[in-house]
Amino acid sequence: MKTSNLLESYPDFFVSEIREDTLWLKFSGNFFHNIIDFGRTGFLSDYFGRISNDPDIKSLVIHSSYHESGSDEYMHFFLFECPERHAGFSNSMSRYELQRFCNIIDQLLLDIVRMDKMIINICRGNVLSLFLNISFACDYRIFSSDTVFYNVFQEIGMLPKGGSSFFLNRMIGASKAKELLLLSEKITAEQAHQYGIANQLVSPEKLEDEAMQVAQRFSQVPQRTLAGVKRLTNYSIGELKEYLEFETKNITTIGNNVRFDD
Repeated sequence: MKTSNLLESYPDFFVSEIREDTLWLKFSGNFFHNIIDFGRTGFLSDYFGRISNDPDIKSLVIHSSYHESGSDEYMHFFLFECPERHAGFSNSMSRYELQRFCNIIDQLLLDIVRMDKMIINICRGNVLSLFLNISFACDYRIFSSDTVFYNVFQEIGMLPKGGSSFFLNRMIGASKAKELLLLSEKITAEQAHQYGIANQLVSPEKLEDEAMQVAQRFSQVPQRTLAGVKRLTNYSIGELKEYLEFETKNITTIGNNVRFDD
């Protein structure tokens, strides 16, 4: 069966499984270290390409479970513990390392947006706003009622990575986007639902069941219709690519004032 080449298991990063005609990816572990390791080899981009080319897979569910990638991990990664840093040199992140991280995130977002499958993101618990930003690239978002996204980038005077300004500006307008990114230390699931950021808000115990029901509904749509509508609604993908390059440029520039090395 062709889909067998999509079954991957990296328990400290992600595990995949197939439920009917839907591929489930559950991400966990320390996202920052893992995304550098896997991004260096181009594995994720290749893997998303395999998903896109598999006719037996109709939908993709990305389950964000990042309890090991919270505020502390964010701070340590950006200020102290980048995996490419060598002992005996400066503790802070270099501009090169920061640029690499941003480029990997950019490619991940573009791979998600370009895929011609319906991509559903589900999330629960306390997570960083970076993972909300990644969910914006998905087609449908279901959050459990206990989900809280933290704008931890504010704590070190950094900028949000992951296209948040681009997506939020189109979803809720520039004024509300600035309010959420500048005046809110956290974004609750209820706020996300009120603003239309989340398509659905459910209790934690119903999260996966609801995602499966939504995936099955999308699976009933003819593939050519679904792929065509996605291409039309994602027409501004060229603008997204340009925005991400602009975002990365600004992040690496501001990094000079956040203890990053030249």
